[in-house]
Amino acid sequence: MDLTRMSLEGLSRRVADAGFTALSSADLITLSETATTVGVSPILVDVLNDADATEVVRERAFVLVSCAISGAVRSEHALAA
Repeated sequence: MDLTRMSLEGLSRRVADAGFTALSSADLITLSETATTVGVSPILVDVLNDADATEVVRERAFVLVSCAISGAVRSEHALAA
């Protein structure tokens, strides 16, 4: 899956509505790979993927990762992970 601003917004809505259980492992892989591509801190990506971290900690990491990716993704262009 290529990550676009629209697909990133969709992931954000799913996390807001149902938490991280709403994301598939493929979603997290794509998000993590894209975050790494745009230069997000590996520590932040690790927190995002840490199933043992509390929900609020993962949500905060998700927000920071999403903002970084959003700045790199243009509305009509996909950023391949």
